[in-house]
Amino acid sequence: MRVIQNTSFIIGPSFEKEWYTFMKEEYIPSIDQLDLCEDIIFTRVSIDQPEGKTYSLQLVFPNQTALDRYAALYMDGIDAVLIKKFSGKYLCFNSILSEV
Repeated sequence: MRVIQNTSFIIGPSFEKEWYTFMKEEYIPSIDQLDLCEDIIFTRVSIDQPEGKTYSLQLVFPNQTALDRYAALYMDGIDAVLIKKFSGKYLCFNSILSEV
């Protein structure tokens, strides 16, 4: 059964363009090159929050084992680059979704 890690981001409007470019050109490719995901889906949520624009990043793994491997070996390092570059400029939360 496929497992999806969904991360929702709320980005302040003054940093949205820079953040978006970073996500498309650096963050997402760094995950894609690991070849652990079946799919990576990056979307803009239609309804914004008062704090800024909302985006969703869904990493689709073939199974829980692949997600666990990503989380144990790669996630902290990849996220550290995002945090360093945009600390205090965004909010995010993760959800794990199971396909039914």
